[in-house]
Amino acid sequence: MDEAKRIVQYVRQSLDDEEEFHFLRFEFLQRLNIVQIQRDLIRLKSNISRENAVSIENSQVLEQRLKDYALAIKNYKDLRSKRAVPKREMRRRKLLLQRFLQSPATDFEDPFQSHYSFLEDEVDTKVDPLRRTLMRHLPVWFTYSPQEKGDRKKEYSEGKLPHAVSTPVDRLARLLIALISGSFLIAPMVIMSFDPSQTKSLVTVASAVLLFILVLSFGIRVSNIETMVATATYAAVLVVFVGTSNGSIGG
Repeated sequence: MDEAKRIVQYVRQSLDDEEEFHFLRFEFLQRLNIVQIQRDLIRLKSNISRENAVSIENSQVLEQRLKDYALAIKNYKDLRSKRAVPKREMRRRKLLLQRFLQSPATDFEDPFQSHYSFLEDEVDTKVDPLRRTLMRHLPVWFTYSPQEKGDRKKEYSEGKLPHAVSTPVDRLARLLIALISGSFLIAPMVIMSFDPSQTKSLVTVASAVLLFILVLSFGIRVSNIETMVATATYAAVLVVFVGTSNGSIGG
């Protein structure tokens, strides 16, 4: 089979077998291209400094090379922003490329050794860790929305992760957050109510606030300001309870 037919066969197979199309980032070639343009611009800068003037020819070359330089950096940055193929899948995809595209007569060393990426961007950071965990571990019939079940029938049948947060997953996450939030208030109050003492109350409050900060930081996607406000509010509620309990003990 000639190379042109192998390329067509590879593309057809990728359409049938893979939802996410992968590509080689060619890190070496991308950096080589940027460095070569940098070299040309360095030589131009040196010539302009030596002559203390810009000729028409140098001006045209300078304009074009600066455009090439900006475009090369932009393209390199864009490629690096794409989601990387996991290491467990990289070998399989590399072997797939070698099967269809390798030319033993002309290829030197291993031109397929490179970073592999998908065409989509990195994982959406708007999905918080709690929802992402639920999407990863719950059954697909629960985590897929009706629309995504229809759009991604093959991936749904294979049990692959959904792309979007379904309504059931979102509601379950909200329920868990509400239960956890309530327990953060009820548990310390119950602990401090039995055999109350100032030392016990302070230790309980400090431990509860620290645990609250950890859960808020690693379990929910919130901004820095929201984290500060939530932590201060939670600590204030517990401090009020401690003051009320100490007043009752004193009375």
